[in-house]
Amino acid sequence: MLTRSVANDVLTVGKELRTLADEFIPREYQDYYIHEMQKLLRKNDNEFTIVIDEYQPQLNTADEMFKAVETYLGTKVNESCIRKVNVCKNKETLAVTMNVNEEIIDDFDGVQVKWRSTTEQPGLRCYELTFHNKHRFKILESYLPYILERSDAIKAEESGLKLHMIHDGYPEPKTIILDNPMTFKTLAIEPELKKTIIEDLNNFKNGKGYYRRIGKAWKRGYLIYGPSGTGKSSLIAAMANYLNYDIYDMDLTKVDSDSQLKNIMLKTPSKSILVFEDFDQLQNPIVDDTTGKLSPKKTFSRLLNFMDGIWSCCREEQIFVFTTKCIDKLDPTLLRPGRMDMHIHLSHCTFSAFKQLAFNYLELEDHKLFERIKELLQSANATPAEVAGELMKYTTNSTLLLERLIAYLDNKS
Repeated sequence: MLTRSVANDVLTVGKELRTLADEFIPREYQDYYIHEMQKLLRKNDNEFTIVIDEYQPQLNTADEMFKAVETYLGTKVNESCIRKVNVCKNKETLAVTMNVNEEIIDDFDGVQVKWRSTTEQPGLRCYELTFHNKHRFKILESYLPYILERSDAIKAEESGLKLHMIHDGYPEPKTIILDNPMTFKTLAIEPELKKTIIEDLNNFKNGKGYYRRIGKAWKRGYLIYGPSGTGKSSLIAAMANYLNYDIYDMDLTKVDSDSQLKNIMLKTPSKSILVFEDFDQLQNPIVDDTTGKLSPKKTFSRLLNFMDGIWSCCREEQIFVFTTKCIDKLDPTLLRPGRMDMHIHLSHCTFSAFKQLAFNYLELEDHKLFERIKELLQSANATPAEVAGELMKYTTNSTLLLERLIAYLDNKS
């Protein structure tokens, strides 16, 4: 422990060293050595400091924790701090970071911590996290994992959701920004069904502890079935926006080996929705013109084995969505519990779905023509897509649009 007199002597020597340093030591190295001296003087037995380096030389890679901390602290920099601003990879957002020797005070669950951006050695940055020694367990077990989680959420918000395409058995190098505005608020399905789906998604999202306790992989399977135009793709987009998960469009028709399928599945990360559209086509044997093999049928079996086997535990927090126009065409083995946890039937447009569409497109909550439309929907067997198509025709006259819809439904009845 440093006494006050010794500390004063060291400070005096420090001032003299600073004078010499100005003459003989380059400026970019002075801050580093001065900071090390300051750490020695303010060392306190009650404080605990964790150093998070920018680079892991033993792995020859950037440190993931460092990147997570930098993302997290970028949201904590206040207006009085000196900032560094960088353009993100997508060139649409700016990343705000701490300057060297800048400090930020953060509060986590009543525990105050101090972050400092510094250089462990010239040219390599690091973050120092200092807190009271008695909070060491909470910081290691709760605070740092929280930063990792928040960093993922922040990056997802900045980059936007993505649609990844699986083609010829391998993920394509380029992805598409999923700019689909569909949400559960605007989704035109029955209110009770919508409520049930949202509750199920919430239970899944918050179910990590539950899945670990029962010894099952943290995954969920949804079967969405119904005629074309009933909103299967819109529901998937609403699920992705609600959970903030990327979508992987899985085209497995050309997968011809177990190793290839494993490679595809293991490249899909956590927090993702894997979509298998028109899955009934994959299970039906189709002869390959070049090889004569029934590859789709084999792929179907391989996928079921992957979903049930030990490889399914290699990724967690994933949702599998299978779509089909006709559930009767699906192999019963796919429908058993544990594979398809929830069956979602999307039917023809109901009056509740129509009212949602009328509000979305015309901003109408009620109209004198609604009762007539309600009657016609019971026999017209129109899909939500067909109804939406009639409501989207260019005119500002909502009554005229509803009259045209009535004529369309009357013709289908």
